[in-house]
Amino acid sequence: METPANSQFSDAMSTEPERPQFLKILCILSFVGCGLMILLYSIGSMSLGLNEQMISSFWAKAIESNPQLEDLDPVVFFHEFGMVCVYGLIATIFSLIGVIMMWRLEKIGFFIYAIAELSTNFFSMNMGNAQDKSYAGTIFAVIIDLVFIVLYFQNLKHMNKKNNNTFIQSGT
Repeated sequence: METPANSQFSDAMSTEPERPQFLKILCILSFVGCGLMILLYSIGSMSLGLNEQMISSFWAKAIESNPQLEDLDPVVFFHEFGMVCVYGLIATIFSLIGVIMMWRLEKIGFFIYAIAELSTNFFSMNMGNAQDKSYAGTIFAVIIDLVFIVLYFQNLKHMNKKNNNTFIQSGT
């Protein structure tokens, strides 16, 4: 049998702040985007495990489809590509952590998300020849990230939950 004080305490603990519908949609879109990027970066990271024999077996076909790769060393190219994917994977995981925190209405998640998303876009800028680079893809990704950051910023006023034990739930 519950006492009125216990009932009031459990009611106060069970009421969570209402998550706005727009924030739900943004978070779901970000969950899907992060999931896809984690999958792609994980697959790309596997290029670090390729040996010279495996790379040379398909490098000729890669040059046929992309002649600008002819001047590059294939082993160095795949190593750079793999490292970009590893860095992107780490940043995307941090981005996902930020989205999870925003889903829980924790304000710090916004800052984690913004830093991780913007840093992800600049890892690929050091890869390849400077003369052959096209920054159109990077600019497009930065614009998409800035749109999401601005939309999350508009919902920042709803993220006011203060929780010091986000990942570790206290037993007391």
